[in-house]
Amino acid sequence: MKKMNLFIVFILIIVFWGCAGQKEQIATKGPETLDSQLENLVGQIVSDLSQNQKSKIAIIEFSNLQGQITEFGQYLAEELITRLYLTNKFEVIERQLLNKVLNEHQLNLSGLVDESSARELGKILGVDAIASGSVTDLGNSVKVNARLISTETGKIFSVASVKIFKDDVVRKLMAQAVVSTNIVAKESQQAAHQNITVEKEGFKIELVKCEMSNRTVVCHLIVTNTMEDDKDFHITYGWQYMTKIYDGAGNEYVISAVKFGNEYHKIKGLSQYSGAMKKIIAGLSVSTELYFENVSSNATKIALLQILCEYRGFKVEFRNIPITKID
Repeated sequence: MKKMNLFIVFILIIVFWGCAGQKEQIATKGPETLDSQLENLVGQIVSDLSQNQKSKIAIIEFSNLQGQITEFGQYLAEELITRLYLTNKFEVIERQLLNKVLNEHQLNLSGLVDESSARELGKILGVDAIASGSVTDLGNSVKVNARLISTETGKIFSVASVKIFKDDVVRKLMAQAVVSTNIVAKESQQAAHQNITVEKEGFKIELVKCEMSNRTVVCHLIVTNTMEDDKDFHITYGWQYMTKIYDGAGNEYVISAVKFGNEYHKIKGLSQYSGAMKKIIAGLSVSTELYFENVSSNATKIALLQILCEYRGFKVEFRNIPITKID
């Protein structure tokens, strides 16, 4: 009986030793890889989107805690787009389309997304959810926190997170800081919106911006009558001094139409006095648009904008104007 008890004790020791070894093995199991943890993250997001009945989603590039975007943050967004699409459960907005919309509407979204921007993006793209997030460097690993935002309320309705082992691939991606494309475009637009002003013959003429859509360039001006009397302002397509632009390659394009406020004037034919005229009341301003058709799609700037005001009147010139593409 005594030998039997010793045998049972011996067996129990072996069992407990094995269990302890197994727990130790689990506890010391190597950190999760990038690919496996991305699958984990996608699984959490899929579950949360399904539970909240969200079917159309936009993915924003992930940023670090300082608000900077690295190649790792871009890689996370690209992988989420691909993997969510492959589930065949959701409509995922393609990244180029998303960036185009962000640029056109001057929305700067990365990492944290505010409520108003989330709602606005939802209206523009028709998405019902936005996934954004942050990346935190923990030394030997990286913590990825994702947030799912409802475009209806602008509020976070779910979160997901994973910890990824920082191997050589992750280190390399995190080391490469990039500037988000929508930030670059926004800065470019802001530069283009820095008004250039010329004052001549009692008029102040401000160049606001030049935009291209379907190879038509529109230069937006604000013309102010600075005199005490009402004056007629002319945009002329004359024989000697045509209103025209030159692109960065030196190509010339003659004006095709003028718009004063809500009055659109199509310039037809070539004559001595072709053009358009607007009476501007003393002290008032008129929004003016100059149209140039069939401009090279490769044009990125206007080297010279030459405006003839009245036949043999005065010329106004603007140089090195960025062209904002809106198509």
